[in-house]
Order: sequence, then C-alpha cells, then structure tokens
Amino acid sequence: MQPIIGIIGNFNGALIPEHANLPISYIGQGYLDAVKKAGGIPVIIPPKSSLESISALIDRIDGLLLPGGKDIDPYFYDEEPSLKLGAIDSTLDAFEIEFLRQAYERDLPTLGICRGLQLANVFLGGSLYQDLSDYDKLAVKHNQYQTAPWQALTHSIEVKEDNLIQDFFGTSARVNSFHHQALKDISSELIPVAYSSDGIVEAAVGKNFNFLGVQWHPETLYQDHENSLKLFIHLVGEAKKFAKQR
Repeated sequence: MQPIIGIIGNFNGALIPEHANLPISYIGQGYLDAVKKAGGIPVIIPPKSSLESISALIDRIDGLLLPGGKDIDPYFYDEEPSLKLGAIDSTLDAFEIEFLRQAYERDLPTLGICRGLQLANVFLGGSLYQDLSDYDKLAVKHNQYQTAPWQALTHSIEVKEDNLIQDFFGTSARVNSFHHQALKDISSELIPVAYSSDGIVEAAVGKNFNFLGVQWHPETLYQDHENSLKLFIHLVGEAKKFAKQR
C-alpha cells in the first residue's frame, strides 16, 4: 500500500489576479512529483489550519515533508529581527513547530528541505544565521540570488562517514543552493552529516527522531540526479514501515 506523505503548504496573502484577487495556499509541484515518483501519495496540508486540527491531520499521514519557504521568525529562537531578515509568517511558523512537535512525539518519518531543516533545528532548540553575511567564514555563494537555474549544481558538500547522506551521495557531491539563512547553534538533537567547504551545515539527521534534513533543494534535482531521488525514496520507505506499525 502506498503511504501518505503530508506536505505542509505555503501561504501567500497577497491579492492574486489569476485567483480572483484572493490569497492562496500552495506548494511547489516538484515536491508532489518527487513523492509520487518515489512511490508515495502526496497530500498538501493547509498552512492556515488551526493548531487544534494538527492531531487529526497527523493521524492520517504516514510521513511528513517540510518544504522550503519564508524565513523563520527569530522570536522562536529568542533573537530580535535583524535588518537582513526576509519575509516571515509567524502564524505558519507556530503551526509547523507544533506539527513537528507532534511528529517528534510519534517518531513520524520526516524529511526537511531547506527551511524544513532550519525549522527542525529551531524546534529542537537551535538557532539560525538570520543572514549568511553574519557568518564570518562565508566563502561560498549559497544564496537565492545566485545566477544559475534551480537545476544547476553550484557548490560542493563534504559528507561524514556512516550515515544516510553518505549512502545516497558518497563522501562528496555537488548540490544546488537557494538560501540566505543557515543553521547557527546546532541542536543537540541533530547530528550534522554534511558541510559546505566554508563550514555551513548542509545536512543533518535526528538523534532521537526519524528525521533527515538537507539545506539544498532535491525536489528540483530528482529527475536528473538519482541521489536526490533517493531522499524521497527513503522517506516513502520509512513511511511504509511506520504505517505497518500503527
């Protein structure tokens, strides 16, 4: 039986002419297609759902995908907003953090992509660089303004031994990169397993939680790069196991 993978949507409150000047909830098609290709059934979780609805929602999914999106409100890691902070949605942050808390309690298989990795670190007690310019060893162009398409592999990562990322990517690989924030203080509940050449955490796994997170965007790479597809295959495989144990 195909497992159901919940993907928390993003929210755009602007007036959208193509949608009768109404706000929209949405998710990038790449996330849906990658989960389907990996053998799962993707379901978009409305980002403006109530906190009270989370338990009912999470009981109906077998795995969770936390996608990329806006910056996380630094309130959630006890910092004041920097002048370099981008757009935030505190309501969405609170919803995702509570969703992740309940996923953590159930050991629900979870894949975090870009913001998803950052959110897990914040939820587990870590913090973020509100902008990579605050990182004093910055030497690689990580951010979303790089002059390359989404599908381009633009910088290298070095992978530690004996972990899932090494299983999928080997000890080194090239990835795409569209972020201006990154993990700063790493939660003791996360184990970093891959780094960029300037020391930014590029992937981490959960110490006491079935979590895998990457800083790049495999949903734009999976069609041409088998190692990126393996991330989604892993999520779907773990979700199948979880479904059988319910």
